[in-house]
Amino acid sequence: MKIAFAVFLFVHALAHGVGALTVSGIVKDENNPSDPSFLLTGFDAAHWVFKLMAVIWLIPLAGFVVAGIGVIQEADWALTAIIASTVLSTILSLIWVKAAPFGLVANLIIIAVLLIPWANDRMVPPIDA
Repeated sequence: MKIAFAVFLFVHALAHGVGALTVSGIVKDENNPSDPSFLLTGFDAAHWVFKLMAVIWLIPLAGFVVAGIGVIQEADWALTAIIASTVLSTILSLIWVKAAPFGLVANLIIIAVLLIPWANDRMVPPIDA
């Protein structure tokens, strides 16, 4: 199961690469608008803010790759990398919600994978035999 979760993190990382390429204007897809939500509507796509945002899209890419490696190695720091990457990924997905709605779904899946064992340990009373 940890391999499947690590692969999911790697695939999500690749999606952030696509996001960075799209936001930077390197890749243009007529079917997938790269217009941000109301937060960045005052800027045109050639503005330096979009170049900066494209670089910021690369941070969760690196974070999800590192987190996936940490999951495979069962490293203690993997959870921190997953949480930090998921928080930033969710913020970016909300800013570009028209272009990245599936990013929100992927982040919800990651949150569920993290919360289900946590909730199970805390909410289900142990069964005494």
